[in-house]
Amino acid sequence: MANNQTAASSYRWVIEGMLILALACQTLTWLAPAPILGPIIKDLHIDLGAAGLIISVIALCIAIFAVAGAMVSQRIGALRAFILGVWMLAIGGVGSGYAPGFAALLLCRVIEGIGFGVMIAPPATLVMQWFDESMWPYMNMLNAVAPFIGLTLAFAATGPVFVAFGSRWRTALLVFGLITAAVAILWTLLGRTHPDHRGEGGAVHSADAGAMREVLGMRDIQLIAIALGAGMWVFQLYSAFLPEFFRNIRGMSLEQAGALTALVPFAGMFAAAGSGILGGIIGLRRPFTWPMQVLFGLGCLGSVTLTSIGAIRISLILIGVGSSALLPTLLTIVMELPGMTPTKAGSGLGVVWCAGYTGAFLSPFICGALAATMGLQTVMVGSLVFALVATGGFYMVPETGKGRMAARSEASLVKAKEYEVEKPIQA
Repeated sequence: MANNQTAASSYRWVIEGMLILALACQTLTWLAPAPILGPIIKDLHIDLGAAGLIISVIALCIAIFAVAGAMVSQRIGALRAFILGVWMLAIGGVGSGYAPGFAALLLCRVIEGIGFGVMIAPPATLVMQWFDESMWPYMNMLNAVAPFIGLTLAFAATGPVFVAFGSRWRTALLVFGLITAAVAILWTLLGRTHPDHRGEGGAVHSADAGAMREVLGMRDIQLIAIALGAGMWVFQLYSAFLPEFFRNIRGMSLEQAGALTALVPFAGMFAAAGSGILGGIIGLRRPFTWPMQVLFGLGCLGSVTLTSIGAIRISLILIGVGSSALLPTLLTIVMELPGMTPTKAGSGLGVVWCAGYTGAFLSPFICGALAATMGLQTVMVGSLVFALVATGGFYMVPETGKGRMAARSEASLVKAKEYEVEKPIQA
């Protein structure tokens, strides 16, 4: 037993390292077409609405398979489900590099989206299996930083890769697909189930058999789902169309627009890391939820209304900070809700991300179509009403961190002291 525990203690970092790589590949393959939408539109003879569908169809698949993937994870185990998802992500990414037309490209993107969705629930289960509760905020911080690494690469590297390979967008997508395939091979060879959880792969504990049904009825899960769906409506719209906005409305080059937009995920990496560390230290979650949504909304507004490059950069940094500081906190809140087990937490995150990616699917598709008649800037500003919904939703989610107990104890102590001071006066 001691040898098993020692091996598990060291091998958990191998699992976490591979989690970071896989989660970075998710967003890398998803948003890679965004900086090169112009050449894709020209080559495939499509409009902005169809181009938005190339981005948003993945979000639709994620929305569907975030829940379906959680149920698959319950049946076959988190590890097997995650490996299956990574392989589908890789197959779709590689296939995108050979797609002859719009329909074939869309099919490959659907495969990517299904893989992405299947990968949603297992990380929470794997973290809860391999790490003790005191480590959850920090592991969630690392797992929240990983997607922003992928986003930064998508915006910063896609343009140069596109140019380096003779301005061929298919080759650029193929490169990222092959990187994902390498990560899938790593998981296939090195993926392990924690020694204490072996034998759970094909069967669900009876206590967790109704996990999905139970989390669907939880008020806090419902609030988080609504808030995340509204927030991701805005984030996905801006992620998909900011490069195109900067090119067409601000007159920037493809490389300049991509490099400028890369400030969002670049700032997000540091914000996610900072919020994860601070959340673990102070034991509070709410400071990193609705206040961050306020910053996010202000950043979005400034990015499409201000014209100074310096002001735009500050706005993009606010978008990155506001959107990413929430993520490690969100994962930890779901894990800390009363009665959560590894399987229930995976199901809860499946529900939450299903709502989130539904918003992410609808916004580029609907707003891309509306932009043809109303103008892209008008649509992007108008969509910020959803940022207000996200702020209100997260404001209603209660504190779950251990710091709330210390805060309550301190408040009680202050009231007791005030009472002792007032008591002689009343006498």
